[in-house]
Amino acid sequence: MSDATILPDLILIGAAFLTSMTAAIGGIAGGVMLIAIMPSFLPVVAVIPLHGVVQVTSNVSRALFGIRHVEWRIVRDYSVGCVIGALIGSRLMPLFSWDNLPLILGVFILLFTWMPKPTGEAKWPLKFGLLGVVQTALSLFVGVAGPLNMPFLLREGLGRDRTVITHSVQMTLMHAMKVFTFGLLGFAFAPYLQLIIGMTVGSILGSWAGTRVRTYVSEALFRHGVRILITILALRMLLRGLGILD
Repeated sequence: MSDATILPDLILIGAAFLTSMTAAIGGIAGGVMLIAIMPSFLPVVAVIPLHGVVQVTSNVSRALFGIRHVEWRIVRDYSVGCVIGALIGSRLMPLFSWDNLPLILGVFILLFTWMPKPTGEAKWPLKFGLLGVVQTALSLFVGVAGPLNMPFLLREGLGRDRTVITHSVQMTLMHAMKVFTFGLLGFAFAPYLQLIIGMTVGSILGSWAGTRVRTYVSEALFRHGVRILITILALRMLLRGLGILD
């Protein structure tokens, strides 16, 4: 790392640790928080691919720390959907303008943070397969789509540990397909290798720390605080996208 980049890189490594710990505690919000921070320190074209790499390691480590809690029937359907979603999304990517990414991310994050959760029971078959298609295709353009999955997962009545860990496996699959697709489309990960290693280590340590403190944190208070923080970050991104902030 050069002197010019060491401070931003250290900030991103610290963000990877804190957001991974956040996700390990509550199951969601870590990826959204991280992608709201990254555009301030990276070229816009690098944000989503690098976010994907970090999220793979964050979710893999979180899943491994609680692998016995995975609900494999859900993962099976979801994995098939991820492959289909990546194929669909990759066909649409040449039409996307990356210059508008901060504005799009800001709007997308605010919608996911504040929109009402779906009500009623989703009885349709292969719902997690369909979610895999939608989330993976969407993640290629906005980076995060995990909040779409959580309302459906919560209705399965799995309990906190099984919900968090199953969600982690699902997000591992989604982000892995995203990284694979960006690689096939020619994104160069090598120039960011040192940063990737640093953020990977940070995310693994964050998963370990969050897993250890999960049972001691009030879930309601935690989710409320995260919601407020994400809103502030998303509003900042909106202002950057509109040219009001640099």
